[in-house]
Amino acid sequence: MSCGAPCVAFFLGWIFVVTEANLYEGHSLGSSCLPGYPCTLAFISDNPVILRCPYAHPRAQVSWQYLDPRWTNEQPITFLRSESSSWPSLSHAKLMRFWFRSRLIAGHLYIPSPSVKDSGVYTCQVGDATIAYYNVDFQDAGHLHVSHASLGGTVLDNVTVELENGTRAELFTSWSPWQACDRCSRLGERKRVGFCYAQVTKSDQEVEKPLPCGIARRKYPMLPQRGPELRMETCQVPCDTPEKPNTASLLVFTTLHPQPMSVAHLRCPSSSIYSPVYWQEGLTKLTHFELLQKNSSQSLDKATGGGILHLTFQNGSQSTVYWCYVNGHLVGRFFVTSPAAVPAPKELARSYSSIEALVVGLSIFLVFMMFLSIIQSCRRKPETTIV
Repeated sequence: MSCGAPCVAFFLGWIFVVTEANLYEGHSLGSSCLPGYPCTLAFISDNPVILRCPYAHPRAQVSWQYLDPRWTNEQPITFLRSESSSWPSLSHAKLMRFWFRSRLIAGHLYIPSPSVKDSGVYTCQVGDATIAYYNVDFQDAGHLHVSHASLGGTVLDNVTVELENGTRAELFTSWSPWQACDRCSRLGERKRVGFCYAQVTKSDQEVEKPLPCGIARRKYPMLPQRGPELRMETCQVPCDTPEKPNTASLLVFTTLHPQPMSVAHLRCPSSSIYSPVYWQEGLTKLTHFELLQKNSSQSLDKATGGGILHLTFQNGSQSTVYWCYVNGHLVGRFFVTSPAAVPAPKELARSYSSIEALVVGLSIFLVFMMFLSIIQSCRRKPETTIV
């Protein structure tokens, strides 16, 4: 391993710890995935995920392979290695896109924004041993069925369809557990994600175990289209610890100057459909419950479960501060002001200066730790064998 490799592993590990990202590991019916055994997982597209590589460690030679089910007479092809930073020679443009968009975190595969077309088989090898095998179905967030219990919304019903040769299939939603209430001590919201599954039977006998709809449709093309679901409801829970709304382990501060009659999209850092997230405009909370009831210039993105706030700006000047929270922690402040509006308040200027100082301090700390890691690696003497 080169002298620079330890610092790269350290840097990625630091990012993973500091962001405290709630990375989703997939929905599976039945028992959890076991190392070395095939595992079928369902995800929602456009939301970050991570595929675990068991027994991987910073010094292991980890590689990830991919196989598109539509590729015939091919084996999984390696597209990412832990010890290679050079431009790979890949036979498929799709694999080149994987190499460019995904990355390894301590040997695990991180995909920030997967698409439906990224569905397929993913395998992880440590050395020459295959220790993880995932058959992955990325379900289309564009066909997400959203319902809010407090607004009288209903979930999708189970559907039974007749197939050929006397077989039939039942399409149903398999639900993940309810997420935590997005805030405490006050009225909030919680959500859970539902994944489309298909159960195929013949003469009332199970042909095979239920499969995610995308995987089942490759076997049975006659299956109708059905998307995943997002279910929401209001909630109110006490706080386990005193709230600290203005503190965060990692805070993103952004200033926007939108033009009149334009649209802006504010993305809450580290948020996804799999994590509790909520927004505030100044001291006013923005909830799905309220925004779904009115035709407003503000809306919460459905595909990410509210992780993106869409804003439409009309004529006139305005200055507004938006705050977003993930898992109860403040992670983003967005100061939105039109070009004709007054400058940012002194409080925001002081906050920006504090954040800038924090970023500079963390950068200096990182450079110092990387320098120590390089020195330590280069000074390490090779092991000798005494005969």
